[in-house]
Amino acid sequence: MTYKNLSHKILSLLQEDGRQSVRELAERLGVSATTIGKRLEQLEQEGILRGVTADIDYDKFGYSYMAVTRFKVQGDEFSNVLDLLEQFPQLTDIYEVTGNYDIMAIGHYKDRTDMNRVVKRLQEHKGVLESNTSMVLNVLREHGHIPLEEE
Repeated sequence: MTYKNLSHKILSLLQEDGRQSVRELAERLGVSATTIGKRLEQLEQEGILRGVTADIDYDKFGYSYMAVTRFKVQGDEFSNVLDLLEQFPQLTDIYEVTGNYDIMAIGHYKDRTDMNRVVKRLQEHKGVLESNTSMVLNVLREHGHIPLEEE
């Protein structure tokens, strides 16, 4: 195999299964484990590969409520609101967004009481002008992958 598109091929295989060892990747791609290791290190240094994490089913650990909450934030309080959001481990994903709201957070909660407590605590912050929470009824696709086009 040539080294053309090697990075794309490595990343595609890791998207399929992030638990593959360097040796397994090398065997599948027909190159040495040293070459794969060096390329992975390069991808990490460039910030392309940000790590390989576990895909956990939170529902199986009792976090059966999932919600998306959007926040409209007073401009000069933006960083303070972000600091507050970071304090809640239930909020697994936090995004700065365009549109009617400024921040969107995805949260996983054990019950409605837990969700209500977190959302109300966030609404109390002086920088939060408005919020809107939507319960997730069904996850249709999560952690999808974009096919990486080869150069």
